[in-house]
Amino acid sequence: MSRKSIFKANSGESDVMGNVATLSVEELGKKLTEAGRLQLRPLCVYATDEIPQSAVPSYTVDRCVAKAVYISALLNETPALYVEVGHEQCCAGGLVWMGLAEPHPKLKYFVTVGTPDFRGGAAEHLKATPELFDEQKERAGKITPHGKYTVIAPCTDEVAPETVRAFILFAGSEQIRNLCGLAQFSNSNPFFKTVIPGGPTCSMMIAFPAGMAENAPEDSAYVGPVDPTGNPWLPPELMIMGIPAALAKQMAADLEESFICKRSRIAYPEKHVSIKPPAADSQK
Repeated sequence: MSRKSIFKANSGESDVMGNVATLSVEELGKKLTEAGRLQLRPLCVYATDEIPQSAVPSYTVDRCVAKAVYISALLNETPALYVEVGHEQCCAGGLVWMGLAEPHPKLKYFVTVGTPDFRGGAAEHLKATPELFDEQKERAGKITPHGKYTVIAPCTDEVAPETVRAFILFAGSEQIRNLCGLAQFSNSNPFFKTVIPGGPTCSMMIAFPAGMAENAPEDSAYVGPVDPTGNPWLPPELMIMGIPAALAKQMAADLEESFICKRSRIAYPEKHVSIKPPAADSQK
């Protein structure tokens, strides 16, 4: 099958969904860009047992996997990135949450309250207790990469559509709100189609939406991050959305009939109503 091979449509899909099933990765990326009016390029996640041509280890861009992914979305000249077992130049925690390393026995103390015999007692205070960290990791389930290399790449026709597991979008709050509404457009469940998960940024954008975490919902879009350790490099106005490939296709299929296209001036108003505090005299 060629690099421009199509997404396979499931039996019983509507004509609209069938048409979307023929989109290449590049075309689907353009649909997501249109839906979210993205300023940063969308990225896709896939797995392979061979290093893609021109791809580079993520640590050559930045030690933090999540930051390297942001740089890739921001700077179009960044090549495809990959992560594999043994990338000791990467953040150790990131490798754990990518399913590429076992956690250090004392890691649960570092990310919570600290312990004198590990990193001089340094603590990130991300969870109230070490036990809660252990429980959270257990609830996420075993994280298993789908191939030797986990690749984060631009949405181009160089990527075989059938290999794509998820898409990563960086967008402002209004854009993310609309994308969440689009993800929920064809579903009646008000609670689980979009999720703000706990855990590191790399798991929220890669491991969970790409189906690497055993207990992560397969048909939910993941929004965040809630991990504050990325705040020094992630602009305060931006959020991230990790979308499983099947849901991304559904969103593309729904786009034309959704509020984003049917009521575009509501979804993306040219002017926003200014709400001012009441005048001082009216408060007397």
